[in-house]
Amino acid sequence: MRYPRIACALLASLLTVSVAPAASDEQFVRGVHHDRAYRLYLPAAVAPSQPLIVALHGCAQTPEDFALGTRLNRAAARRGLGVLYPMQSAFANPARCWNWFDFSRGPAGGEIGEILELAREVPRAHGVDASRLVVIGFSAGGYMAVNLTCAAPTIVVGVGVMAAGPYRCAESARGGIACMRGEGLHGTNAAARCAAVGGGRGPAARASLWHGDGDSVVSPANLGVLATMFAHLLGGVAGPAEDAGGATHTVYRAQDRVVVETWLVRGMGHAWSGGDPRGTHTFPPGPDATETMLRFLVGP
Repeated sequence: MRYPRIACALLASLLTVSVAPAASDEQFVRGVHHDRAYRLYLPAAVAPSQPLIVALHGCAQTPEDFALGTRLNRAAARRGLGVLYPMQSAFANPARCWNWFDFSRGPAGGEIGEILELAREVPRAHGVDASRLVVIGFSAGGYMAVNLTCAAPTIVVGVGVMAAGPYRCAESARGGIACMRGEGLHGTNAAARCAAVGGGRGPAARASLWHGDGDSVVSPANLGVLATMFAHLLGGVAGPAEDAGGATHTVYRAQDRVVVETWLVRGMGHAWSGGDPRGTHTFPPGPDATETMLRFLVGP
């Protein structure tokens, strides 16, 4: 569902472009594209060879809150990365959750298609190349990040997921609750459905997958199943689990290349590991998920 035209027009009239102090030349732009509100972060210098980050917030969050809690803009600036933050509205979902379980308009339609269009059109207007995407999401945004990875396998080159689960484990709101509880999850089935979207060609995106072992909103069982899905798609084999500063870390290799990593953070609930406490749903004591994800998906 999109914004009613009157509401969208009012929102568009209120949104303005905001620019950080001129000394840095950073920009955090607000806008609306075809009824979909967004924020776009542009560092002082965008590296032409780098992918665009698409950052998808969780329920009851906003792009500003998500950017604050993850410190994503700061990490992106060091790498010359632009970051696009699509925004979900209360019109589309009362809790501002992405409707990740709704495939009524096809695997690349509905909100999935709107986000992909946003990622294609908005950066271009600012001279930013969006031919390659790294998609990062939390909770409902994490599920949507997986959807985008399967829907656009030739464009999405990396995916970072915090507290979400495998592709198309649900196709209704009620089914989504069961999926979040860890019921009826199948990693190999999810991989087959994901690959089928691209005509049998699954995504080649590296995946950094995270979860809290105390998450009572999305069961940690989702982490293992999501890892199985990506390992099946990428031909990865799990190595030994290792302790990594408050988390259990496992890497999956395809021949000599690491293609998937998982992080199970001890003592963390439904939150972003290593996040800024000023943002919602953050767990400051955990490993720095933002830096770790970008290092794995993009580079140092």
